[in-house]
Amino acid sequence: MLSVEENELLCRVGPGTPMGEVFRRYWLPALPSRDLPEVRCAPVRVRLLGEDLVAFRDGEGRVGLIAEKCAHRRASLFFGRCEPEGLRCVYHGWQYAVDGTILDTPAEPANSMMKHTVKQTAYPCHEVNGLIYTYMGPAAEQPLLPELPWITAPADHVQLRRRVINDCNWLQTQEGNVDSTHSAFLHARAGSTGAVRQYRTQNNPPKFDLEPTRWGVRAIVRYPAGEGKSFIRTNTFVMPVYTALPNNPAVEGGKQDGYNINVEVPMDDYHTMRYFIALRRSQPIEQQDWQDLSDFLEPDGRKLLNRANDYLIDREKQMSNEVFSGIVASAPFQDAAMTETMGPIADREHEHLGTTDTQVVAVRRYFLDAVQAFQRGESLPGLARTSAEDNSYDDLYLVSAVISEERAWQSQVPEVTTHVLAGAR
Repeated sequence: MLSVEENELLCRVGPGTPMGEVFRRYWLPALPSRDLPEVRCAPVRVRLLGEDLVAFRDGEGRVGLIAEKCAHRRASLFFGRCEPEGLRCVYHGWQYAVDGTILDTPAEPANSMMKHTVKQTAYPCHEVNGLIYTYMGPAAEQPLLPELPWITAPADHVQLRRRVINDCNWLQTQEGNVDSTHSAFLHARAGSTGAVRQYRTQNNPPKFDLEPTRWGVRAIVRYPAGEGKSFIRTNTFVMPVYTALPNNPAVEGGKQDGYNINVEVPMDDYHTMRYFIALRRSQPIEQQDWQDLSDFLEPDGRKLLNRANDYLIDREKQMSNEVFSGIVASAPFQDAAMTETMGPIADREHEHLGTTDTQVVAVRRYFLDAVQAFQRGESLPGLARTSAEDNSYDDLYLVSAVISEERAWQSQVPEVTTHVLAGAR
């Protein structure tokens, strides 16, 4: 369990909070590229780490992410006009460039120095593979964009499938990702098949091996498979907001060819934006409708199934075991029913953790170590600011396979998975 003080330390992410300042030292997903589909399209609101922002695309296609309130009289720039040079407030005409520079103050005298002395809060953006990333920390500490596989892979190998807003703290949704044993219960449906369902059952508890790395925590989850074998599945947390899961299908030779990435971005202390990314390594990904949950979501990702309607739980299907949880909608809604009903911020002081919470505890410890290191003025994990520093993820490999217990699982990795980057491991 976490103490009250530790829980507060990790969960609060607003400006000036220790955890919020840690998040601000990393590049974070801010919004999907599709929210700004063309030059000079309508601006969109973005809430990130407790800050209200507006994103827009200028006449050259550059993305701006600036404070929502106009520096003049604090009117919302969401209502602004997107013009070739930047975003213009409709109240008094102040115009902003993507870097927050004030380009024009037309209601002021021609010789006014206002635009030279005031600058709007603005955060640099980098757009790649369907996501717009931003850095919200001090300019002098800006790291390189991490060479994560879903950032460096060819665009047609990566797909942003959907996003969902959860009405709870970011740590609850992140812990749900690294809770490997809940799937056999919460997500169980009658008729599910495949190796994953064959071994990840309610009556086959796993054992855990943990590997802290310079960029996160990898859990090797072992399920007994009989005859001297185990079904192993890696669950890989990557600092600060990612969990990589080997859920995509195998290709020739039984090798895992891809995986999914769950992304948990704190909007504020009480709301989390969840992104779901799919990656294939050796070939373009099969295109699917990214709005596969559109019947259950508002366009901005807010859920139509929520606490107010008990996630439309179907008790008849629950009792018949057709859907173990009774929540018929897919996994993100089942997850939300658990994480949101813990409360806006879970009370972890009164938990009773078991052996299957091993990775949850390890990831909490990783975050605590990081924020405490930050408070001491030490470096944070997984960051590189110069080309001389390690910015690669060559050891980010994922496995979902039945292996022999006679050999170390690491020695069998080349046999069951392809490397996440180009080339063989």
